[in-house]
Amino acid sequence: MDHNARAMLYNVSELGCGNFLFKARELSATRDVPFLFLERPFVSPYGEDFVSFSYNTLYSTVRSLAEWYVSHGIVKNDVVGTYLSNGIGHFMHYLALNSLGAVPAIINCSLSPATVRSYAKQHRLKAVVVDPDTRFDEASDIRLIWANDWAPAGNVEWVPGDWPIVDHKPDAPVMICHSSGTTNVPKAIVYTHAQHFIGKRERLKQFIEDASDRMVTGMPPAHSAGISYLMTAVMLELPTFVLSQLTGPNVAKNIQQFKPTIVSGFAQTWTSLAEQGLPAGAFTSVRRFYNTGDTPHRKHVANLLRLASNARFTDGYGSSELAMAQFEMVSTPNNVASKRCVGRPRWFVQSVLIVDASGKPLPDREVGFIAIKSPTLTPGYYNQPLLTQLGKLNSHWLTGDVGYRKDDGTFYQLDRSYDVITTPFGPLYSLATEEFLLDTVPGVHDVVIVGPNRFPLNVQTTVALIVPEKDQAIDPTVVLGKLRELEQFNRDDLPPFALCAAIVEDGGKIPSGCTGKVLKRTLRDAFWGMYRTYASGDRSTFLNVAWNT
Repeated sequence: MDHNARAMLYNVSELGCGNFLFKARELSATRDVPFLFLERPFVSPYGEDFVSFSYNTLYSTVRSLAEWYVSHGIVKNDVVGTYLSNGIGHFMHYLALNSLGAVPAIINCSLSPATVRSYAKQHRLKAVVVDPDTRFDEASDIRLIWANDWAPAGNVEWVPGDWPIVDHKPDAPVMICHSSGTTNVPKAIVYTHAQHFIGKRERLKQFIEDASDRMVTGMPPAHSAGISYLMTAVMLELPTFVLSQLTGPNVAKNIQQFKPTIVSGFAQTWTSLAEQGLPAGAFTSVRRFYNTGDTPHRKHVANLLRLASNARFTDGYGSSELAMAQFEMVSTPNNVASKRCVGRPRWFVQSVLIVDASGKPLPDREVGFIAIKSPTLTPGYYNQPLLTQLGKLNSHWLTGDVGYRKDDGTFYQLDRSYDVITTPFGPLYSLATEEFLLDTVPGVHDVVIVGPNRFPLNVQTTVALIVPEKDQAIDPTVVLGKLRELEQFNRDDLPPFALCAAIVEDGGKIPSGCTGKVLKRTLRDAFWGMYRTYASGDRSTFLNVAWNT
């Protein structure tokens, strides 16, 4: 899409998350030119295989999917789960359901069938669409629709006469995405036509920096951020390679083959790329990296920028409930952001507060809970008004993070509030401690800090799980020595078993969630059992363990 068409699209007042495909296609002069390229082919309801999409093939395939949904009794306002394997499938079903005025509830394929069943029942989904990789045949009281239950051409009902629906009201729900669900049934987060589009409209003016721009998207396809970047690609008609395998080796291979100027991903994407042993300058084509969700560690950003010496790394800290990255921090190879700095609020953010447990605002440099007021905030959790109210502080949303603001207006995120460790001598922030060990212990690729409960005392043991760099050996007592330098532990009366360092050969042994994020709560609960296994002589998870005794 050329500059003039993008400017015209920008000025379409009713443009939003529910109709962007149809509005953008109307203004394109190159509707038959493919711009979405797929690692995993997409199969239409009529059995057609697609390895790429232009505006016209995207339009016709979305229509076929809409017809398929109508043939299965799906109508306007129905909420339908999409439990599909990774690739472009979630996005295609998102487009088709919105074209009917229905709402997709996108479900990550890494969630277990039992969790999906509970989620579907709790939120009363009309049906759940499954494919050969996610289909489960257990007896259940939810309706399953098989995505590859192809409908012969001419044997389905035509879509309604008002198809596609493009006159979405601003507050019309267009998508439901779930939280990580690390301890229970995931929370269902609602996104609307206008609210989730704030920020994306600006990409029509700012995202394309050169006519040669092309993108590889490493965002999980069942996440709101994954949908967001594909939405951006479609609006801009931006050549984009859509990954289905998000492992470090596969992301690296496709960056080198597709030669994008833009790569998007999560913190775990950059961590995984850093362990591939790639030479400096391996990603010569890349000019921009975009991160959202969790802020990555400084060392991993520096290692990534080593691979693309002319690139900049834009960190957009935010959570699913915030719908868009609320802060922005840019790093370059010669100027990597300070540890745990998330930068300044973006242009649309109305207010950011640091508050204490009573909700009272705190002054600069005092650590408290981060609360944000922004037009991008989710209207709430689906069918859970009380949970929605608990997440709010007046007109602000509590992000679940602790941090502080400096007097220069920059913000720092120290930890997730439920990951702060209760030591005998005050709170310890796990993310900040991870940064400290990455910087001070040679040979560390990654580190996870958790605080398993220490009974009968009402405190937690501080555990550092260390993943060494390739071919590196790390003495856990060296890690303990570094931890003893921290204020909470630099004392003679530190009780025994307050600190533990465990060397983990394979980072894959550390439990992670459906988006690849480490599940610290799960790890806290599992740690004592993992240590018992090590103490019995099993070295399959921990190679070596040391305590402060």
